[in-house]
Amino acid sequence: MSISHHEKFQRVQAALKMESAQNHEGAVRVYEGLIKREPTDPGLHYHLAVAQLARLNKDLALRAVREAIRIKPDVPEFHALQATILRALNRLDDALLAASKGVEIAPDNISLVQSLGDLYNIRGDIDEGIALMEPQIERGGNTPQFLVVLADLYTSANRREDAHRVLLRAAAIPGLTWQPAAWVHLHLGAIEEKLGKYESAWGHFEIGNRYRGTVFNPDAHDAIISQSIAIWSPDRLAALPRARNRKAEQLVFIVGMPRSGTYLVEQILASHPDVYGWGELNFITHAGAELFKPTLEHPTVEALLGNLRQPVVDRYSQNTQKQMTAQAPRVKRFIDKLPQNFLHLGLIEVLFPQARIINCLRDPRDVCLSCHTRLFGGANSQPFSGDLTHLGRYYRAYERLMDHWRSVSKLPIFSAVYEEGVQDLETYARQLIDFLGLEWDDACLRFWETKRDVITSSTDQVRRPIYTSSIGRWRHFSDHLGPLFDSLKMDADVAWPPE
Repeated sequence: MSISHHEKFQRVQAALKMESAQNHEGAVRVYEGLIKREPTDPGLHYHLAVAQLARLNKDLALRAVREAIRIKPDVPEFHALQATILRALNRLDDALLAASKGVEIAPDNISLVQSLGDLYNIRGDIDEGIALMEPQIERGGNTPQFLVVLADLYTSANRREDAHRVLLRAAAIPGLTWQPAAWVHLHLGAIEEKLGKYESAWGHFEIGNRYRGTVFNPDAHDAIISQSIAIWSPDRLAALPRARNRKAEQLVFIVGMPRSGTYLVEQILASHPDVYGWGELNFITHAGAELFKPTLEHPTVEALLGNLRQPVVDRYSQNTQKQMTAQAPRVKRFIDKLPQNFLHLGLIEVLFPQARIINCLRDPRDVCLSCHTRLFGGANSQPFSGDLTHLGRYYRAYERLMDHWRSVSKLPIFSAVYEEGVQDLETYARQLIDFLGLEWDDACLRFWETKRDVITSSTDQVRRPIYTSSIGRWRHFSDHLGPLFDSLKMDADVAWPPE
């Protein structure tokens, strides 16, 4: 049954308001209902794809945007969204093709040129990215995101002065505010730091964090950690069924704070021929959300855990592992490198009792400074990063929960100390490979040569041999880090790593 233009417009506007209120599930229902009545409207499929992506349903989002493209293939925004979704799926070759198709349709579309240039940078095709973007600099000169991507390419090409010049131009754009301002000033601070201009760099870091726009409640987060420790008590965890999944030994979870060396560990391990690293995955989070969805009969996580039965655990274990490892189902070891999985080690033990955990550790002062000077992708992503006190509180909460897991969990947990790896790569790499139960391979010592699609704020780092310049980085800014030192309860005199 068809729908009038007026009614469709009203319902789409209602769905867009739902998305603004973070009710993406409601928006999806609206779009799906409209598509049943008017399946040939490409715009509805496009909106559905955006809403599904916001829910992290990337495969469903890809299916929806492809349907929009099938119906109307000459809309550049459809190809741009397809590139974004494919990038989120770590399918960089396909993302590059999608963005290239969009640029082919609309060569003067700055947003698409910017997207394609960013993909070139991620792939390490630096010269191609610069050649694409430089001719468009006048057209994109008032678009801060375009200038930031071009500056990133210059930085990758070791053209720091060019990057600095472009970012200063971006900072001078009239009316620059909110997240674009955060991107520009945090990047400008990073470049000035590389140029040894530490005081002016800190000034830009402060401006960038004022515009970050993230929201974090450290008291509420501390309460969540305390609740998790109480829920996953020693007695309750010991009493829960364990999945009968002989293939669980395949899985390796790299956890820790953001910017703690997780990508270095993954790149070293993924250089081994028997290891596959597929970046940061959300399957554990999704499995937990489904298993612990409240019902009238079992309204709390404690009640749901008390009702957890062997067949359910077995099914979730097998289905989740199948989805996770779809890219390399037969590899001996498969890595999920989502740092925040440290929140879910109890669930991981139940679903994958033979899995291995690598907990990445690094000087908390360097970790927190690195988070504070980076803007992570996604709305409100790593929201604790914008405030030094919040950063210290979050780190201590992470530390408290990891201490709990070490005391109650039977999962093997390896502590990978970043500074030890930087100072003695071979010993570090051999320990990691031994922990995975694999034979040594010399390729692990040449991790920067391994060709992988790496989507990370550490993209430039995993392409370089090991370096020590990031150790003790916080000392350049110690005069500004008093709130962090107080929150961490760790001042400038404390040695790292602890004995």
